[in-house]
Amino acid sequence: MPSRSTPVTPWTPAFVVDAVAAAFKRAVEHDLHQAISAVARERGLSQATIDEWVARARAVPAAPVPPGLVTCHNCGHPMILVQLPGCPPVYLCMPACGRAPVPAQALRDAVAQAVLHRAPHLVPPGKIHCAAAYAPGGIHRVAVGAGPSDLHLTWRSEPRQLVGPRMSMAQRLTYARARADHGDHARAIEALQTGLLHTDPTDDLPALDVATANAAALLAELTLTNDDPSAALPWARWACRSLRRLRGATSPEARAALKILANTYRRTGKLPEAADCYRDLIRHHTSADGPRALPTLAAQATLALVLYQDGHCAPARQLLARAAAEHRAAHPGHRDGPRLRHELTRMRTTCADQRHGHPAGIDDPPHDLAAASPMGAQRHDSQP
Repeated sequence: MPSRSTPVTPWTPAFVVDAVAAAFKRAVEHDLHQAISAVARERGLSQATIDEWVARARAVPAAPVPPGLVTCHNCGHPMILVQLPGCPPVYLCMPACGRAPVPAQALRDAVAQAVLHRAPHLVPPGKIHCAAAYAPGGIHRVAVGAGPSDLHLTWRSEPRQLVGPRMSMAQRLTYARARADHGDHARAIEALQTGLLHTDPTDDLPALDVATANAAALLAELTLTNDDPSAALPWARWACRSLRRLRGATSPEARAALKILANTYRRTGKLPEAADCYRDLIRHHTSADGPRALPTLAAQATLALVLYQDGHCAPARQLLARAAAEHRAAHPGHRDGPRLRHELTRMRTTCADQRHGHPAGIDDPPHDLAAASPMGAQRHDSQP
């Protein structure tokens, strides 16, 4: 296990926050682990040391004030928690702007007092000792001026009741999945929204870790289940983009997120975008599982339904006939077989009733999968 660096000269809070800022900046384009390694090499420090500083800057359970809430009133930069050996914890701008560090405990007490004064209903009974943890429910931003007594608070117009504000994202994800499995979607959504409160899924910054990206994917899935596809779409896009960068396009996590995104596009009526996602999903499932695996054939069948819904009935029937035939050959007796054949029959009947005039035998398998595209063109991965 890697060990911490032994400082040749005493580290300062400014040195720490500049190293953390450099790691976060690199992590936007690279994996956070790789970013930490690169910063450690550049500064002649062990990876364990930089990793410890970054972990503390992002820690939720141990943070006096929730990460992402505090900024500097002077420079506008976020402030992070720094705790050097033998020193009390302090908050300092990231990157350091030259201001004096702010004592963490004094800042926690000031934020807690503000919450209890203006929005005491956000703090559950028996949780007054950790009132600062519930601050994001009522406060959008805490800008720190000269010190912890000089706070410029931006309050939310619509306060939110937080669920487990001191959970780590991994704990939150486990909790939300358990609640969803028990049918309590509302509680699961509230828990995920609490953890993603400071995340804007519409910006260009991806998630820095897999747990956060998976939480966004689950939030999108549950929001979609609750019949709010428009609200689900930005989270589905962000999760898909983040997991593709963190894990690779063919990873199970990225494929699951892509399936959620495809379904969300379909539910919002963005059928060309949904079709593009399903084509990507077919390729990724083919690469990971094989061309006749159940996930591959399921993605082909769903793409056929999307194409048919978008008015491309001939290629849709061709693709579904091919998928149904391959499904029957590779997975005889599987419960989805009759459903695929029923959908193909429904398409044929609708085309006949509407007198589309397709040539006889248009969907007699096998057909080239390239026919699934209305243009028959090759394409690269979609960019959600």
